[in-house]
Amino acid sequence: MTSLVNLDLGGNHFDTSTLRSICNISSLTSLDMSYNELQGSIPSEIGQFPQLTVLKLSKNRLNDTTPSSLWQLTKLQGLYIGANALTGELSEHHFAKLRELKRLDISDNLFSLHVSSSWVPPFQLQYIWMGSVKIGPRFPNWLRTQKEIVELNMYNASISDAIPGWFGVLSNDTGGIILSGNKLEGSLNSFISVADDDKKFVQMWYLLLNHNHFTGSIPEDLCKLRTLIYLDLSNNHLSGRIPLCLGNLRYLSFLHLGSNSLYGQIPGSLGNLGELISLQLSKNRFDGKLPPSMQNLKRLQSLDLGENRIADTIPAWIGERLSDLEFLTLQSNNFHGGISNTLCQLPYLQVLNLAHNDLSGSIPHCFKNFTAMESTKPGTFQFSKSSYIDPLLRNFKAGIELEYLKNIDSVKSISLSGNNLVGEIPDEIMGLVGLQNLNLSKNHLNGRIPKNIGNLKQLETLDLSMNELRGEIPPSLSSIYPLSSLNLSYNKLSGPIPSGNQLQTLNDPSIYEGNIGLCGKPLLNSCPAGESPTENGPVLDDKGHSESDFSWFYAGFGPGFSVGVVAVVGILQFKQSWRYALFKCVENAYDRIWVMIGLKTSRLRRNFH
Repeated sequence: MTSLVNLDLGGNHFDTSTLRSICNISSLTSLDMSYNELQGSIPSEIGQFPQLTVLKLSKNRLNDTTPSSLWQLTKLQGLYIGANALTGELSEHHFAKLRELKRLDISDNLFSLHVSSSWVPPFQLQYIWMGSVKIGPRFPNWLRTQKEIVELNMYNASISDAIPGWFGVLSNDTGGIILSGNKLEGSLNSFISVADDDKKFVQMWYLLLNHNHFTGSIPEDLCKLRTLIYLDLSNNHLSGRIPLCLGNLRYLSFLHLGSNSLYGQIPGSLGNLGELISLQLSKNRFDGKLPPSMQNLKRLQSLDLGENRIADTIPAWIGERLSDLEFLTLQSNNFHGGISNTLCQLPYLQVLNLAHNDLSGSIPHCFKNFTAMESTKPGTFQFSKSSYIDPLLRNFKAGIELEYLKNIDSVKSISLSGNNLVGEIPDEIMGLVGLQNLNLSKNHLNGRIPKNIGNLKQLETLDLSMNELRGEIPPSLSSIYPLSSLNLSYNKLSGPIPSGNQLQTLNDPSIYEGNIGLCGKPLLNSCPAGESPTENGPVLDDKGHSESDFSWFYAGFGPGFSVGVVAVVGILQFKQSWRYALFKCVENAYDRIWVMIGLKTSRLRRNFH
């Protein structure tokens, strides 16, 4: 063992005692114990590797401050201790002897970095992963000395400052910048300024500046970053129109501009982005109609245009040409007309959100063709794990509390609330047994609740309120054990409220209010013994009563997405496990995003060298 040089024990179940037991192998130059069950402090014996050039301890449960011996490993070129619970203040003294350091991952710990504004590090870093390290409030001036940066990740770094002009000349080899989740301000023009013959940012693959305070317009110089694969400027204060030239970024796969103040029509040039997988433009002020050129986005899996001012019918080409769609979110616009049967040509659709528009007509019976909703298995918008790019992955959790359950991999939902839909609820929807959310509230639906609604065994939320439904509540409803949010108020329902099983836990009378023909618990009026249920009740104004509408979310990743994809990504307030599901879906989505980016950037490197 004295001649052992490389030791890879990553992805196992080793604990800290294993790490201590190998600290006497002084010949090691590379040690990987990432993705294990190390906990407690990093052993001080770690300093017994005088030849060590690479140390990987990421994704464990290490805590406490780092031992001084760690910072005496003078030959270190790669130090990876991200995604633990390490604490303490890191100063210039810690890095003083790491002259050969090239890759540094200290992300997602409880570190703070305190160095002077005049600090000149002894190293030239190529990969800087400092997400969730408290670096601010000032923009780190020491970055100015780093001339070899390939990837820079400082998300959630407590920086409240403008980006200085010198930042734009870090390195001609800079491939990725992630500054999400800070309070950066000012115009993007301050550092995205590229001359026609400039090599600056020529190999930029991803630029993520989301969740900041940037103002002004989207600079046209962005269009000169011709190798961009991922662009996220969402959740800022940007205004103006989308530059037409963004349609020239032929490698772009993820374009997220949501939650800004952008306006005008969505430019038809975006239809040139044939590689696009996720387009997220929600929460802006876009108006007019959807450009027909968008039907050329045949690889699109996530389309989020919610909360704008788009006035159009739902184009037939969405179903006819965008056959890979898994997430379609058009809520809170001015879409009108009927729900086209062509939407039923989207077999992979997992989330359909058309809520709060001006849609009319009936619910298509062909919704049964949403075969992805017939399954309880995860959808296809998921990715393989890559430990190399895992530190980048963690960016997409910036500003979001990730509380996910590992056994929930996807969200499958239909929301058509707040429209003018009429007719009966199609029995065919009851065959979508993977559905977790069904919201048909605030329409003019009539007839009875389908008797076989109990087939929806995965349903967690059901809202049929403010319609004109009549008849009895089907007893099968009580057999849906995951059901935790139910609203049947303000209809014409009658008869006894089913008891037993899950409905016993849903004992809020407001669930059933506005149905004067209903009786039994949790209502105060008891059912007369032997009396048959009555069916009629007054027609109530579905716009005039207090609402208990469930908050809804949008899907932009990738999965985020927020997953980011699935970034990603959205806000879920009505159910904790829905937040778990969305963010897990987002994390899975972004795993695949980075694998794809790795493949694409390798190809682009070959093309541009």
